[in-house]
Amino acid sequence: MDAEIAKAISSIYEEDEDVVGVVVVDSSGLCLATDGGIPEAAAGVIASIAAHGDHLLPANPTQTADVSPVVQIEAESLTITIRKTPVITLGIFKSKHI
Repeated sequence: MDAEIAKAISSIYEEDEDVVGVVVVDSSGLCLATDGGIPEAAAGVIASIAAHGDHLLPANPTQTADVSPVVQIEAESLTITIRKTPVITLGIFKSKHI
């Protein structure tokens, strides 16, 4: 699984040159991988934000339980995009060109 995660992280960097860090969290909130100098402690925060994002969506019986919002946090020089799937939660850190 570590090789699969490493390959996925590599592809994220290849797809977007602005990516400066990645956090991968399992469904229990445990850190599976970090890259780009992102501390492992960020994994719990990323998982928590994704879980709270689920509470923002109104209940919709036509959607599957797999539907989760994408949360984006913007700072002056950095954007963090957080997406939860049934298996993992992913945090992608991107630099902003000012």
